[in-house]
Amino acid sequence: MKTKASRSLKWLYCLILIVIIFPSGMLGASGWVGFATGGGLFTGGIVGLAILLAIFIYRIVLVVRSPHTLDAYVTSTPVKVLRNFGIVLMVIGLIGSLAVFFIRPLALGIFGKPGDAGVAFFVMGILLYVISSAGLAGLLVFEASRLFGFEAKLKDECRFPNERQAQLGGTPP
Repeated sequence: MKTKASRSLKWLYCLILIVIIFPSGMLGASGWVGFATGGGLFTGGIVGLAILLAIFIYRIVLVVRSPHTLDAYVTSTPVKVLRNFGIVLMVIGLIGSLAVFFIRPLALGIFGKPGDAGVAFFVMGILLYVISSAGLAGLLVFEASRLFGFEAKLKDECRFPNERQAQLGGTPP
């Protein structure tokens, strides 16, 4: 069964592509969070970041211009579960990425005071960076569910013509 992508899913998909780089990728590459996480997106160098940015912009343009880009064949329950799990992970990643802008109030609300040298801000930054990385994982899981659905649909299409030829008395190729 072909499932059409809703407008909200398209928005979520495009926003995840944006927040993977801004602000989450920048947080992972800045200050003490960058030292603790290995540099975030800048570990591949500025050329790698530029290529990744170009791919993401291209994908956003495809989703915006073509109404059927994110449509998928949900052929079985595991594919449906995988698709929904990917969407949930993308929502969690988006919330974590937007919460990066509120590190100070969140840290003070949870810990009460910043502690020695602002360690509460550092801990909150690491936590939000890890939560925001769920967006990329969700994007990959969502795309895998689409791939599995298309492969199952293609397999069914390839199988049925041979059965139809056998019913008509012809020989399958």
